[in-house]
Amino acid sequence: MIVPAAEGGAASVLVWGGAGHAKMLRPTLARLGHAVVAVAERDPARGAALPFAGARWLDGEDAVRTWAGEAGGAPRGTRFVLAIGGHNGAERCRLADVLAGLGLAPLTLVHDRAWVAETAELAEGCQILPMAAVGEEAVLGRQTIVNTNASVDHECRLGAGVHIMPGATLAGCVTVGDHATIGSNATVLPRVTIGAGCMVGAGAVVTRDLPPGVTVVGAPARPLTR
Repeated sequence: MIVPAAEGGAASVLVWGGAGHAKMLRPTLARLGHAVVAVAERDPARGAALPFAGARWLDGEDAVRTWAGEAGGAPRGTRFVLAIGGHNGAERCRLADVLAGLGLAPLTLVHDRAWVAETAELAEGCQILPMAAVGEEAVLGRQTIVNTNASVDHECRLGAGVHIMPGATLAGCVTVGDHATIGSNATVLPRVTIGAGCMVGAGAVVTRDLPPGVTVVGAPARPLTR
């Protein structure tokens, strides 16, 4: 498994997001010895029920900027994890740029019950969740999520901010453009290209290339009509 050179040992971590995806990342962070020191969100209602005991609540980007710059705020060498899933890949990448600009470094997470081939390459900020598999010579772009029990087979090429949702399967040599989402239990057949920003609906079977920005559903997958 090839991960960014900056990856190291246990670190202090800022988690952006305080809902379900943060809860999914919690055991991986704990097993790797990371200490969550702050949680940032835009929804004040979540501040009363943080999934990380003792973490400081930061209400949005301005609060994070203040915390990162104040004495006694962000510990030296603080890393960040973006706990926002769904069809939000562009937002994950935008926030990653904001946080990197504040001197924080992205953290790549691989759950200990996931399998990642030695020849697979994970860019910064990738998240590989429990029972997920990433095959030989697969290449994953930054801030990409391979969610629970999802499979990315050999020689797949995934862009930045991609989300492979729970139970989805990419067969061999699939290409997925930036910020695309493959829905839960969907299947993409071998050597198919999914354009940037596409949304593949849950349970869909994609048998042919998709242009950028389309939403498809069904088996075989067809563009969603309203």
